[in-house]
Amino acid sequence: MATASGKIGLREIRAIAPGSELFDGPGGLPGFGTRRRAGPAVSYFVMFRTAEGRQRRFTIGTHGAPWTPEEARAKAKALLAEVVKGEDPSARKREVREAPTVAELCTSYLEAAEAGRLPTRRGGTKKASTIATDRSRIDSHILPLLGSMKVRAVTQRDLDDFLQDVAAGKTHRREHLGRSRAYRNVRGGMGTASRTMGLLGAIFTYALRMGLRDDNPTQGVLRPADSKRERRLSADE
Repeated sequence: MATASGKIGLREIRAIAPGSELFDGPGGLPGFGTRRRAGPAVSYFVMFRTAEGRQRRFTIGTHGAPWTPEEARAKAKALLAEVVKGEDPSARKREVREAPTVAELCTSYLEAAEAGRLPTRRGGTKKASTIATDRSRIDSHILPLLGSMKVRAVTQRDLDDFLQDVAAGKTHRREHLGRSRAYRNVRGGMGTASRTMGLLGAIFTYALRMGLRDDNPTQGVLRPADSKRERRLSADE
């Protein structure tokens, strides 16, 4: 660990040796530094102590992508202002990084359904056939389009786009089922989009119950009419 003769600039960035760190010197920002590991990449960071007295290191970003010394220093200054207010930027960053994804939420939802912990409107539990249909819609449409998103990050706009993508057949594909000549055609369409959005409504209601969100982003999404039709059997039938 070394200290620059003044503020860290481009000259210091170019000269920093592999496996070393350099902190701002006189006239710079206390705790602001840069680090180079074995490779050529150089990253910026800031050191601070939390209200509980614990030392933390917050990595700001990599030089040139898009950070410059001045931009990184300005970010570090803003972070230190949060620390003065009693906040912990590193804890918030860790919380965001470790927050569950939609894929993880769907796994938890299906496990709860299989365990009988999701009562239906009539007070019963989901049938095995219904759970199988839910799983199919999750695998076919929800995971490919939303699975990697953080649960808290999903917005109504994301779901509007999801609805249109499924309706337009963006998730249409032919899947091999692992057996000889066994395939499944995944189809989209308005009816599929509407029913899958209904499932997402239930999944995000579950997220609300689990404290993973404060709202249900499916509310307000305009669903197309379901094209399923019901027909009474005739006496002969």
